[in-house]
Amino acid sequence: MKWQPLALALIPTVIAWGITVWQVRKQRVRQVEDVYVARYWSLLDRFTLATLRGTDGHEPGTEEQTAIRLYFRLCEDEADLRAQGWVSDDTWRVWRDAMTAALRRQPFARMWAETLADATAGRDYSFVHLRALSDDPGYDPPASGFLRRCLRRAPWRRAVRRGR
Repeated sequence: MKWQPLALALIPTVIAWGITVWQVRKQRVRQVEDVYVARYWSLLDRFTLATLRGTDGHEPGTEEQTAIRLYFRLCEDEADLRAQGWVSDDTWRVWRDAMTAALRRQPFARMWAETLADATAGRDYSFVHLRALSDDPGYDPPASGFLRRCLRRAPWRRAVRRGR
C-alpha cells in the first residue's frame, strides 16, 4: 500500500506535464503560422492592384510573375507543413480557401497553368499538394506520421470542429 501515495502524486504530475507539452506545441504551431503569414504579406506587397483584383486582360510584369510563382511555392510549403502537423485546422481552412480562390482568379490561373507545364517538364517543383488542391477545393494534405493521422481522425476532433 506504500505505492498509493506515489501514484496519487504522479497522476497530477503527468497531467500537468501533458498540458505543458500541449501548450508549448500549440505555441510553436502559431509561431510557424506567423512566419508564413509574414511571407505571404511580403509577396502580396509585390502585386499590383490589377493583379490583386484579377482584372481581365492585365498582363503582370516579370517581377510580378516571379512573385506569383513564389506564391505557388509558398502555398506548397504551407500544405507540406500542414501534412507535418505544423498548421492548425482553423488556419488550414483559411489558407486553403485563399489558395483555391487565387488559383481560379486571373492572372494566377494563367500563371498556374504555365507553372504546371513547367513542373510536368521537370523545370519547377512538382507541386503535389497544390495540384491536389486545384482539383479538390476541400483537399487536406494527409498527415505524415502515424500519430498525427490517428489524432486528425479522432472522433472528438470532428465533434469539436462542428461546434459540439
